[in-house]
Amino acid sequence: MELSKNFLPNEAEAKWYQHWLDKAYFNSNPDEREPYTIVIPPPNVTGVLHMGHCLNNTIQDILIRRARMQGKNACWVPGTDHASIATEAKVVAMLRERGIAKSSLTREEFLGYAWEWKEKYGGIILQQLKNWVAASTGTGRLTMDDDYYKSVIKVLSTCIIKASSTVEKNGELGPGQPDRIER
Repeated sequence: MELSKNFLPNEAEAKWYQHWLDKAYFNSNPDEREPYTIVIPPPNVTGVLHMGHCLNNTIQDILIRRARMQGKNACWVPGTDHASIATEAKVVAMLRERGIAKSSLTREEFLGYAWEWKEKYGGIILQQLKNWVAASTGTGRLTMDDDYYKSVIKVLSTCIIKASSTVEKNGELGPGQPDRIER
């Protein structure tokens, strides 16, 4: 076997990334180990990632790898948009280029165009993540996905109700918060 005088990172990375996929190193299924999950989606599906995004995702990757090394059942679940605000702006611009007004569409029709945008640019983002960091697992989701949206509303509603009842009960918040709320 002849070694190249130059290191060829693309060859090495492709080989080891495939090995990790084949060995299911990225998979996470509930078991007896302590769970460790990061559910922080990457940036909006506005195009391609840049170095600022790379830093954010590198930090997440380091945290997931550390948790795995500690024996935790680590799972990193990347999404492809954060709040859909920037994504919506890009989809509206695409519609404008096609001569379509957002106001003329139903929610379902607009979501169809959002998914079209996500398929084009979300795939680019997930591929960039695979090239940058090796911890990505899970599936991409849109904030506007029905089940995702309903889950967020349910959790937020529960938090608001609990916080309201605590304040109503004694006017106090939990640790790290001001001792009393002025009414």
